[in-house]
Amino acid sequence: MSTYDPRALRDAFGSFMTGVTVVTAVSKTGEKVGFTANSFTSISMDPPLLMVCPANKLSSFDVFEQCDHFSVSVLAEDQQHASNTFASSKGDRFSEVECSADEFGTPLIEGAVAHFSCSAFHKIPAGDHLMLVGKVESFSSNDKLGLGYAKGGYFSLGMEHKAEDMAHGKCASVGALIESAGNLLVQKTDSGYTLPVVDISQNEGSRASLARYLTTLGGDFEISQVFSVYEKATTNNFVAFYRVDCSSGSIPSDCEYVSLDALSTLPFISSDLTAMVKRFVTEKQNGVFKLYFGNEVEGDVR
Repeated sequence: MSTYDPRALRDAFGSFMTGVTVVTAVSKTGEKVGFTANSFTSISMDPPLLMVCPANKLSSFDVFEQCDHFSVSVLAEDQQHASNTFASSKGDRFSEVECSADEFGTPLIEGAVAHFSCSAFHKIPAGDHLMLVGKVESFSSNDKLGLGYAKGGYFSLGMEHKAEDMAHGKCASVGALIESAGNLLVQKTDSGYTLPVVDISQNEGSRASLARYLTTLGGDFEISQVFSVYEKATTNNFVAFYRVDCSSGSIPSDCEYVSLDALSTLPFISSDLTAMVKRFVTEKQNGVFKLYFGNEVEGDVR
């Protein structure tokens, strides 16, 4: 019998980028229940089938195990609150998120990218989950972009595209928040600490320029979501910063990895870097990363 680290396996599963859904049902006594899931799969067109997988430990598991109908709402990129609400096990979730009802009385999350109203087609116990197969009785969709999830954090394709469009041809430089084993890579200069930054090639966008630069560092890097895009008042140029994961490799002699707890004591060379690193630490601790647009003084966090 093979042994493995459950946390490592969960992290490996989490490297697969997915959308985010809220699955809902109504109990035999009329209680509305729901949970956040990225284990959503389309199965068949004829008949139209999809599958979700509620966990056995889910507080509402019995309802889904016995349900005749359920619905799936595919969340839009601005519905992180709904995802977080239904991922929590406390309080009346439906009072915090605007909902409507389908023809079977099953809740649908308003503002979602797509809705699927299903009759229970097949239920298959599978380890510590239930494979709940639904036959799509009705559905709707729109042109919104969906909310994404990977490696324990949300991402938005719309915001990613907008950041890349802003960066391409406008940014003077692109930088990286390089994380390894919970530590952040910083670079020491005579004026204080900074983050790895490189000028953007005239023929490349910010992500491509960063990828090319990272190959010169010799490590095993994976570029994640864009974290900040802002204008530097001193230069009137844009700078973009991406989150980057590093699993192995050496680092330049003027760089070092610093723990999150120690980052607050480091003197960074500019106020924008200080503010950005502070936000990074906070969002890392909260497990929810956002995207900053603006200038080095003020802007929007989305």
